[in-house]
Amino acid sequence: MSVNNQSVDFAVISATVAGELYRAGNVAKKLSLAAKNSRAVVLRAGSNAAGLKVISDYFAELAANAISLSGQVNAVALSVSQMAVERWHRENLTKNLDRSQAIEYHSSLEFNVRQVAEQMGEINGRFRKSISKLKDQLDDIHNQMQASSVVAVTFRLEATQTGEFRPLLEDMANNIEGYSADIKNHIQRSQLQIAQLAL
Repeated sequence: MSVNNQSVDFAVISATVAGELYRAGNVAKKLSLAAKNSRAVVLRAGSNAAGLKVISDYFAELAANAISLSGQVNAVALSVSQMAVERWHRENLTKNLDRSQAIEYHSSLEFNVRQVAEQMGEINGRFRKSISKLKDQLDDIHNQMQASSVVAVTFRLEATQTGEFRPLLEDMANNIEGYSADIKNHIQRSQLQIAQLAL
């Protein structure tokens, strides 16, 4: 694959990741609502659900973190996409300058070629740094969603001791677990895409 095609592929991959993260953010908002609802039911259940309050608070915090992180990661993904387009423009300029230089030698063309090569090096450095940051942030969200699945099981077990609130709380635990799994799937698809962004 030529470098030019690589930049176009990078722009497409980054835009795809941004879309996945946008969808993950929307699911995180549903997770946040489910966590708030579970907190309200836990308060209504009173002393029977005392152990669930901490878990409900955890889910609320998790949802807030997921919303915040997905927004931050989405911004980085969009930035990577813009850098890929910028890189593509510089590559086209380099190719055209090389072609012009081959036809007729001019010292000003040589200067322009060097200047564009320096700009490409700077863009590639920013690109690598942004990709690394993106990978780290995706890992953070993924790890939080992994923990959420484990906590949902604990929530479900604790719900068995809430009497009449048990069916409602178990249903909420299922919803929370489902939303966490959806977010994790969007993150995993993003991670697979990002794995292709190597310079």
